[in-house]
Order: sequence, then C-alpha cells, then structure tokens
Amino acid sequence: MTLQQKIDGGTAKICVIGLGYVGLPLAVEYAGAGFEVLGIDVDPRKIAKLNRGDNYIDDVDSNKLREIVKAGKFSAASDYKDIGAQEVIFICVPTPFTDNKEPDVSYIEDAAKGIATGLRRGQLIILKSTTYPETTEKVVQPILEAQKLKVGKDFHLAFSPERIDPGNKRFTTATTPVVVGGVTKTC
Repeated sequence: MTLQQKIDGGTAKICVIGLGYVGLPLAVEYAGAGFEVLGIDVDPRKIAKLNRGDNYIDDVDSNKLREIVKAGKFSAASDYKDIGAQEVIFICVPTPFTDNKEPDVSYIEDAAKGIATGLRRGQLIILKSTTYPETTEKVVQPILEAQKLKVGKDFHLAFSPERIDPGNKRFTTATTPVVVGGVTKTC
C-alpha cells in the first residue's frame, strides 16, 4: 500500500513535533479523524498532561482530547525512539527571534536531527513552523540527507506554512485551507 493510499484511508501513522498552538490542534484533528498520532515535545509537563487527557491550549476541545487519548489514537512523548514507525511527520516547533532580530531555527534543526535518527524510505516530512524562505532546503534537507537517503527518491519533504489564527473559532485547523510545497516534483 502506498503512503497516499494510507493517508486517504486514514491508516497512515502521523507524528507532530512541537505541541504548542500549531502542533496540538493539528495532532488532535488528525487523531479525531481516526489516524494514530504520536506527539513529541521537549516539555515533560506537557507530555504528562496530554497523556492524562488534560488540555492547555484554548483552541483544542478538552473533551475531544480526552476521547482520543482514551481511544488510544493520541499519545505524547519527549523522545524520538518511535520516529521510525511514523509515516507522516509534521515539524511545528517555535521559531523565535534572536536578540539580533534574526529567526532562531535551532528548534527546527533539533527536530530534523531527531527525525534523522529514524528516517527511513517512504516517510513524508512537512515543515509547518514559521520561517524564512528556503529553510526546508537549506536547514532540514541537509540534516535528513546526511542519513544517506535522497529527498524525492527515498523520502518526501515539503513546507506548509502554519495558517493558524489562535482564538478564531470560525477558521480553525480543520477549516482553514493550507498550501503545501514539495521540495521536488515527486514530493
């Protein structure tokens, strides 16, 4: 079965790295749609709360979160030990500005390094973090390709900028159209 068939059929394993105001709503939507979702975050307090079904993001329905945790559709971890089993991986980490007003992409680099520990053929990695043009190709791609796999041939890599308006109940993660750009034509 192809990755596209798994996505269309709701059986692809989804991973969301960064469980803040972009990542957690995304993870909850996929899990609510029936996908098995693993969330990864560096904050152990978030991990503990989420695995109990406790919410900390206003845009996430607390009842829905409890339901997907109870149903085994969503779990959270602080490590990348299960990254190799995931088929679609979203990077939703923060990109704060440095003191020099430059984007700090260290969180993106750390996420890419974590993914690289289990990168395998057929995976799709999508960068959603707000960042400058070419971050996908110049920051993420070299880290992943250091594993001797080639983008567009062995794995897929894309950028899909976050399109979240926190607190806006009319345009949510589920109802806002997204733009996705693959690094190559086969992505």
